[in-house]
Amino acid sequence: MNLRRILTTTIKELLQMSRDKKLYPLLFLAPVIQLVILGYAATFDINNIATAVLDRDQTPMSRKYLRSFHHNGYFTITDHVADRNHIYRLLDLGKIKMGIEIPIGFGEKLKEGKLSPVQMILDGTESNSATIALNYARIISEKFSSSLTIEQIDLPSFHAGDFLGSLRKKRGETNLIGSQTRLWYNPDLSSPDFMVPGVICLILLIVTTNLTAISIVKEKEIGTMEQLLVTPLQSGELIVGKLLPFILIGFIDVIFVLTIGHFIFQMPIKGNLVLLLVLSLFYLFSTLGLGIFISTIVHTQEQSMIITFLIVLTMNILSGVIFPIANMPQAIQSITYLMPLRYFAIIVRGILLRGIGITILWPQVLALTLLGILTLAFSIKRLRRKLQ
Repeated sequence: MNLRRILTTTIKELLQMSRDKKLYPLLFLAPVIQLVILGYAATFDINNIATAVLDRDQTPMSRKYLRSFHHNGYFTITDHVADRNHIYRLLDLGKIKMGIEIPIGFGEKLKEGKLSPVQMILDGTESNSATIALNYARIISEKFSSSLTIEQIDLPSFHAGDFLGSLRKKRGETNLIGSQTRLWYNPDLSSPDFMVPGVICLILLIVTTNLTAISIVKEKEIGTMEQLLVTPLQSGELIVGKLLPFILIGFIDVIFVLTIGHFIFQMPIKGNLVLLLVLSLFYLFSTLGLGIFISTIVHTQEQSMIITFLIVLTMNILSGVIFPIANMPQAIQSITYLMPLRYFAIIVRGILLRGIGITILWPQVLALTLLGILTLAFSIKRLRRKLQ
């Protein structure tokens, strides 16, 4: 290969892109908009769940139980109703997501140490939100029950071995177990910290794959590909010369999106950014190879955009960026091993959130490298055949 001819082709591509003013928003503005919108909108945090309450007991104990829901930020008690049918109507209208019914005798049973059931009715239209809300409610109820149990234990009698006499008549303040929970890597359980690294992977996939496919198809569509083939350029030099600008754009987008994610969403950067940029190169092998492959199976720019959209959507769903791979059927899990996005998402989150390095990430780096080289080599081989 002649380095001078490759650089000439690369400069030609950069000049051609610089003249296309419509391309600038796609390269730089679109990733920022996607990052900001997805960073704020794509969240699994559920707060202020609209809740209606039917308190048939009307005792200090039932009101204390309801306060445990009202003051934690997860639930907002919007309605106090007089019958269960009113809860059903509010659910039908979509005004609430959950209803709580406290039966008569709730407080008396708890004082006697008996089981007192509480009915919770949830809107299961959004199954994920309903599951999270139900888990919140269970945790709140369990904490409330535990606090009542602990309040009735007489520590001196308990420590003296008088277990039967340890339950006292009057409640006091005792603490048997002090539980302290520490969450690593994402202590605030912030959805942007989880989503933004995944969005970085997706933006890089969309931009580089789409641009590569469109660039090659555009040359064929307007007839300039034949003009390039009659020049002294070899097919390998032409391909490398056309890919280098997109590798450069890919790196710029990575830095650009990382900067936006850090300063707008306060996304932590705990690991080595140089390592992340180096490993991004292997990911770019896959995305550029995918763009070349798409260009060999379509004839127009519109077709390439549709195929790119379908491939990106499939990878987004199956790569573990949003939905856990462990929850997928075994047959589908096997397919995810062929997707470079799966490995790069683990690498990005590992470096940014966990601060780990190549000694831990090497299995993902190896898989990403092999997939990238194979994808790029296969696609270049197909394109060479097309050019010949």
